[in-house]
Amino acid sequence: MGPVTVAKSRWIFAPLAGLIVLAGYFGLRLGQPVSETDIITHYAQIYVADVGDGAALTDCLATTSPREDVRLIVICTHPEGAVFEYPAGPRGQLRAVAGIEGAV
Repeated sequence: MGPVTVAKSRWIFAPLAGLIVLAGYFGLRLGQPVSETDIITHYAQIYVADVGDGAALTDCLATTSPREDVRLIVICTHPEGAVFEYPAGPRGQLRAVAGIEGAV
């Protein structure tokens, strides 16, 4: 094998190396923890979309939970008095918790 053939074969691995770097980048991004602000905003937007009339993002706040599988409980209080609670797990997913109105 001459020097020209070796140089050409190295370029074959360049797309593979690029793909590995790209996969690593996306893997790191997916592994980042969700912030508490992101969780609160997410469930406040769901509350506004579901309730609609008179609901606002500012109706919502969050509190911690004594349960290990619930990171935050987002509580949204409608101006007319209805209360909606969204228990969020460690990565922000909605958790099914008995006695919580917004849980699935």
